Amino acid sequence: MNQTQDGSVKRALRQLYSSQYADIERPYKALEVVEIAARESTPHEEQFKGDAHSARAYALMWRITQEKAYREKALEIIKGWAFTFKDFKVIKGYRPQKYLESAWVIPIWISALDMLNRNAEGWSATDEKQFESFITKLHRYSRKAHRDNNWGTSAMLADISYAVYMQDDQLYYQQLKKFRYYLAKLTNPNGTLNADYLSDPWHPQYTIIGLLHTAEVADNQGDRLFNITFPNEKVPRLQKVLAHFTSLFTGELENPKGLKKGNYKGAHNNKQGYQIAFNAYSKGKFEQPWVKQLVDSWNPSNTSPLFMMWDRITHAPEIVGSNMLNNEKLVIDN
Repeated sequence: MNQTQDGSVKRALRQLYSSQYADIERPYKALEVVEIAARESTPHEEQFKGDAHSARAYALMWRITQEKAYREKALEIIKGWAFTFKDFKVIKGYRPQKYLESAWVIPIWISALDMLNRNAEGWSATDEKQFESFITKLHRYSRKAHRDNNWGTSAMLADISYAVYMQDDQLYYQQLKKFRYYLAKLTNPNGTLNADYLSDPWHPQYTIIGLLHTAEVADNQGDRLFNITFPNEKVPRLQKVLAHFTSLFTGELENPKGLKKGNYKGAHNNKQGYQIAFNAYSKGKFEQPWVKQLVDSWNPSNTSPLFMMWDRITHAPEIVGSNMLNNEKLVIDN
């Protein structure tokens, strides 16, 4: 990357390079049964999600550095879990928690594998078949996570990711309808949300992140969900939501009355996905000042492990289509 590279992208690259997930020495452990609990993290859950993120981080590092060890490590983790995992066990709380856990992790595993060259050494037809079985096992749970809140948008993201990977057209087109349903059901014309809006500043962002990633998956298939409007509305509804939350994140708007915990100001700095929003709305007839304001104020460090990380890298205009995708080593020390 040249010397004009944006400082925020350099920072994001340093964060990736120094992340525990990208550490080639990080131990992984595939488990037959993953013990999980509702509303709290367990060591098994942390291992499961952490290994998925590591596989994806290694795949990304391989794309950046061309170092074969990263690709080999990513495949080792993916195959380890695909051939080992059997089930979840809810040891505390709400039993359907396994539905949500599956929904969160499916896109991460699929994205990790998608970044690797599966036709190259180290990945066989047997591996591919086993991975399909692994993801299908998770999807049997994730498809049951649909609710009229952030669970539903997470389930939708898992569904559309699985549909594209498995080339399931019927499931894919169902998710296009689901997107419109959730956008209408969970959001309002003024950009506020119905579910979770007053609970805390993070659960609403789970809804937004699920919508953003789903819209991007569809966009990559040629279906533009970012620009959906509803009767008597000229501005895309998702853009209205993002504009409203930008005002909350920057402190331009005060916390909504009745917020039970937390503070919306700066709450986007431990969440991901907003580079996708920037890319979707920074050009064209819908371009608005809030788009740049959102991303300029967004300085993620350690983001939530519930969704794919590092979109500052994977979606940054300074990188995409240039060095990284050409497998040329990026320079971040200038």
